[in-house]
Amino acid sequence: MKTTIFSQISIDGKLTLGAGNSSKELFTLFSSQDMEYIHLFRGDVQGIMVGKNTILTDNPFLTNRYEDNKNPIRIIPTRTLDIPLDSHVLSDQGKTIIVTTERGRDEAKIQQIRDRGKDCLICGDDKVDFVELERQLEENYGITDLMVEGGGFLNWHIFNQDIVDEIILMQLPIIIGGSSNITLVDGEGYQELCFTKKFKVVEIQPKDNYTLMRYKKVI
Repeated sequence: MKTTIFSQISIDGKLTLGAGNSSKELFTLFSSQDMEYIHLFRGDVQGIMVGKNTILTDNPFLTNRYEDNKNPIRIIPTRTLDIPLDSHVLSDQGKTIIVTTERGRDEAKIQQIRDRGKDCLICGDDKVDFVELERQLEENYGITDLMVEGGGFLNWHIFNQDIVDEIILMQLPIIIGGSSNITLVDGEGYQELCFTKKFKVVEIQPKDNYTLMRYKKVI
């Protein structure tokens, strides 16, 4: 499976205008053509993943608004299954997979999710096992291209489990700052250079409203 981090960031790597804030305000800096680029990319993948915090803050639909019938399967990992049942991803007709852990197993809530026509997977004991998750997504759902539009916490876990193949960044020419603000990758981080995840630059393309930057994993 090919896993791509796809994100909109500031020059200093921030995803929002402050901890707990929605990222939607940053999207007002993009043109309709820029937004179309994001949605058409969704049409080229079989799955799109965001974390629970994105659902709580933005309540997105995660659909492709520019092409009919080309919506990716939505995958939402939450190790404690604390996701609102009235979220858009659980309320509309689109395909959604909620992923939790043995720690978060709640048979009553799992049944409520399934009653809405959505799937629920158990992957991992205390934390989501993303390697096992990708195996199940590919074998059972035919997902070979996964787009991750996660926050810093989700991104940290998938980088740390070494499943990211490509990074695509739409870097806005703004500085946000804030030591507690969400960045592209948060989590524990690495304190030694030998443990860092290495990528190579494959494209840098200036646009009117942002700079497109693509990186591929160094093998």
